[in-house]
Amino acid sequence: MKILDLGKMQFLRIARLVTTPARRRSSLAAPATMGCPFHQAESVQAPPPHTPTDHASVLPFDKIPASKGYPLVGNLPEYLYCGGATKLHEYFHQRHKQLGPIFREKLGSFDLVAISKDSYIREVCMHEGRNPKHYVPDAWVLYNKKKEIKRGLFFMDGDHWRNRRTTLNQTLQPHFVDEQSEVINEIANDVVRRWDSLVQVSGGVVLPNLETELYNWSTETVGTLIFGRRMGFVLPPGSKNQMHDFVRQVQKIFKESAKLAVLPCELAMNLNLPVWRRFEKAADAALNMARSFVEERISEINQVPDQKLPGVLPKLLKAKDISLNEIISIVADLIIAAADTTSHATQWALYSLAKNPECQERIVSELNRVVPKGESVNESHITKIPYLTNVIKETLRLYPIASFITRYLPKDVVIDRYHIPSGKLFFMSQYTTGRDSERFRDPERFLPDRWENMKESDEYGCIPFGKGSRSCIGKKTAELKMKLLLAKTVHAYHLEAKNDVGISLRMITVPTKPIQLQLSRRT
Repeated sequence: MKILDLGKMQFLRIARLVTTPARRRSSLAAPATMGCPFHQAESVQAPPPHTPTDHASVLPFDKIPASKGYPLVGNLPEYLYCGGATKLHEYFHQRHKQLGPIFREKLGSFDLVAISKDSYIREVCMHEGRNPKHYVPDAWVLYNKKKEIKRGLFFMDGDHWRNRRTTLNQTLQPHFVDEQSEVINEIANDVVRRWDSLVQVSGGVVLPNLETELYNWSTETVGTLIFGRRMGFVLPPGSKNQMHDFVRQVQKIFKESAKLAVLPCELAMNLNLPVWRRFEKAADAALNMARSFVEERISEINQVPDQKLPGVLPKLLKAKDISLNEIISIVADLIIAAADTTSHATQWALYSLAKNPECQERIVSELNRVVPKGESVNESHITKIPYLTNVIKETLRLYPIASFITRYLPKDVVIDRYHIPSGKLFFMSQYTTGRDSERFRDPERFLPDRWENMKESDEYGCIPFGKGSRSCIGKKTAELKMKLLLAKTVHAYHLEAKNDVGISLRMITVPTKPIQLQLSRRT
């Protein structure tokens, strides 16, 4: 047998391990939620903590603590043993415990420096340069190249990214979000009314599919803000339309992307592996539907060219330096990104409140203080309840939607005592940083009040929306959406989580199993 054939067989064997759900694997992956066998591979142990005082103390890059790994496959066996793509956050968490707040890692397509200390994260953010560059999953890059398409902001770099980001920043200025608060509030009301129709007069009901409910709400909200009209994702119970297929395809994109992240993606594409086929099919479907939404709305806008229309899209169409195709790509990707991220952040917040009834009662007490009897909760009320902001911060500390924030730095930098050349990929381990017991007392507990006394210097211990010019462009919108829906839901219902869930990765953090959230009417 040829060496090439042996290599292909070995790759296919590893690919099956990576892409097979943990529950179906052999005993190799059975202890995925338990301790990982880091002691089995030789490692360069972390030296004692040190703060450099002069250049003489700076150490070369190869002195950064690292696990030696195994010949040919590096650290892949340990990664698979710990649960593979869905448990990457736990794998890195264990590495940080073993090697310290900074280490090197060679894992699949990744060759990176991982950091978890907030002061190190601050250093990286301060040196990210004028046009910050982040990691884009290989699968998405290859897909775009294969299809010969250009994508939105997430895929852009350099001055081109900065120009487009500046245009969108101007479009999404704070006053725009404030102007849209009424429609954001209206959509949240529709969601609560939908849920109310599911809740019986006595007792309570477990929402049949919380994730999909929140996907529909998030997509409806961002779609309405972009297009200036309702989309039809939030419907009465029993109603269905083609919009819901878009939600399913977006979910599949992120699920299959996570599996492809640690494979040689080009080989997976060339071999047309099942995981690649599923990813490609989902991406085709979601992008085609998103583009059809955009093109349909553009056609409607063109029929009334002289009218001032609401939404982001009419404003972008007036920009002189952006082509129509680029606008379609930017808007399509905004819809896809918002559908996944905000929906899961809100899901984790509802779960956290359901597990901590005293936090629910605190919100209800404060709402009763500011909401006149007979009125429904709106934006003017939630601005008077800073505790809601703390609930969101605490949720995203424990359940960071992006468990890793990535950056390539344009210049050499010294982190701790180590010299790190330009162009190296940094993984800022948000999952581990948020669990730093030196920074957060009782880090595994949900304690929103901890944010009351946090200082400005502490902010890098939890940056769920990122920092700097490449931070989340929809932060203000996402926070307003979340606050309104959380406040309305808790004001109307007692929340109870009927099961316990852990964290799994699907590019972003998601529950290991569907959350069973029971709603019972407040009397």
